[in-house]
Amino acid sequence: MPFSYKTESKEFGKALLEMAVRAHREQISQYVSKDNMHSFQHGRSWLTVREDGTEESSFKETGVELSIGYEDLIKNDINQFFQFLNTFIEGFTSQTMQGMFQTISESCDKVGNTVNQKEYASQAEAFLEMLKKVEFSVNENGQVELPQIHVGTGAAEHLMQSLEAQGEEFHAEVERIKQEKSEAALKKEKERLNKYKGIDI
Repeated sequence: MPFSYKTESKEFGKALLEMAVRAHREQISQYVSKDNMHSFQHGRSWLTVREDGTEESSFKETGVELSIGYEDLIKNDINQFFQFLNTFIEGFTSQTMQGMFQTISESCDKVGNTVNQKEYASQAEAFLEMLKKVEFSVNENGQVELPQIHVGTGAAEHLMQSLEAQGEEFHAEVERIKQEKSEAALKKEKERLNKYKGIDI
């Protein structure tokens, strides 16, 4: 009887996909909060309306092409299967992150919200300018969340050394900007919430 395990194969494929999605989200969570992860199962567009009223609607496809050798299948080598799965997850996650950072970079370029380190005497000065351009956010608990900084491999240690080598005046300016940005974020969130009926804070 052909395809006698059709139901079982379908259930296996579903469980495999769920496992891959969980692992993928776990890896992505070091960059994006799990609270901000959503699945969109149908369609090829998503409308984003920016604060200035401009719109953008596009998806970029991510794919990983892999294969398992016939010899590994007939040997019933289960380790090859898990290696296949891990390679798929790592490849898919890597492409997703590249796409995310590319999209962020393109969005910043469009509005001119960028800092060119070459235009500053030191990394510390460029860092200050970057901090001035960043808008802080407020989480669901009403607490200000500081922005994350992502740098290329090997650059983090050099950046931290540059910042730590600065004097008290520099660090005081950093704290002043952080306080100013935090107050602005809380004010903006209060104004946003007060637009809803029944909320007055």
